[in-house]
Amino acid sequence: MENLNKYPSKVMLVGEYGVVTGGSALTIPFHRFHAQVRSTTSIPRGKEKEVSESISYLKRIYQYIDDLPKGNFHAGADMELFYSKLENYWLELNIPVGYGLGSSGAVSAAIYDLFFPECRTLPLSSQKEDLAAIESFFHGKSSGVDALTCFIGKPLYFTPDGTIQITAFNPLEIRGGYRFFLLDSGMQFKTGPLVEYYLKQMEESGFASSIRSEYLVINQKLIETLLGEREADPGLLMRVLADYQYTHFRKMIPENMLDLWIEGQVSSEYHLKLNGSGGGFMLGITHCNLMESLEKRWKPNLIWIE
Repeated sequence: MENLNKYPSKVMLVGEYGVVTGGSALTIPFHRFHAQVRSTTSIPRGKEKEVSESISYLKRIYQYIDDLPKGNFHAGADMELFYSKLENYWLELNIPVGYGLGSSGAVSAAIYDLFFPECRTLPLSSQKEDLAAIESFFHGKSSGVDALTCFIGKPLYFTPDGTIQITAFNPLEIRGGYRFFLLDSGMQFKTGPLVEYYLKQMEESGFASSIRSEYLVINQKLIETLLGEREADPGLLMRVLADYQYTHFRKMIPENMLDLWIEGQVSSEYHLKLNGSGGGFMLGITHCNLMESLEKRWKPNLIWIE
């Protein structure tokens, strides 16, 4: 079976929701899950249905892109190539859908790489805009943040002024001896409705003011700390962030995670926050000294970020 390019999932360590309202974000590729481009010349036994569904999906995305205004992209799409290859490629994904790991972003990255010949020559900001246009097929509106992270495959810092920086962030070397982890809630959430709900909330002046004066400030401080630009305790900032999200983003938290969320805040053994728009995995932080006890408690629903 011929393997072509592979595009990792992503984890947004900091910035969910805030990034769509002028805030910053820090994302990393997460190679444990990925979208793999494969050739249809040799289809593995038992994969026939998956291949058929993937090809059908690619045809729908092709039609969506073809219907967009021709000047919608910085990198020109080779639609003739795209059409001619619709029966030649399929995408094998092991990224859980609705779990905040950027499954649609990885698919968008693959399509961009395959059928937009000039895409690798563009600045990050232009790539982000192009990928946002492609990913809008899935959610109706996209920031392009997830897809760009999957496309570039490196940690990215999205600043409030719109610049994008490739960083050397290493999740195994966090100040204070902390480690990030994912905890499976077992509950799949759809991104579109949650984002729509958030944007509706932003129309209320009190909520919008709190986001800008509190939430975005906490996010910024945490990012600066993780990048080594601020001397602060990442665990403490995560605790503050968890408090804020529990109060203001309760709708995005699965019911079966609420007690665990509070327990972490009370014990300070770990702190949970949203991973992406909500549902699916929760993103947590703990001290290295407590990793073994959490693993015994939550395995196999616990995945370490590395």
